[in-house]
Amino acid sequence: MGEGTIHIAFKNTGDACYLKGFPGVDLKADSGPGSINANRSDLATPSVVLKTGESTRATLHYPANHSGGSGVDITLLEITPPEETHSKRIPTKINVPVSDSSTSDEVIIDPVGTGKQ
Repeated sequence: MGEGTIHIAFKNTGDACYLKGFPGVDLKADSGPGSINANRSDLATPSVVLKTGESTRATLHYPANHSGGSGVDITLLEITPPEETHSKRIPTKINVPVSDSSTSDEVIIDPVGTGKQ
């Protein structure tokens, strides 16, 4: 069972900042289900302090399409940092399978700080 991953980087461009928690991540398709919301992983949420110019990341896990079918083309990620209300839209090209079970149950986001860069 293969899985795809995307590392979502968060870079501090201002004064020192504090992050803790899970980003909101919605996978947007041009057709098909419309939007798939990422579920939170079971990982603990570390506290991250970023000085100016430092980065951290969160990892998005999604089911890779090995079904032989066309799947659903995800063309946009809408990402909201923890404790924020403003989102960024990031273009992407991933393909997830279409199945009788819910694909959205297999889309998982890890908390920020799971890879300070």
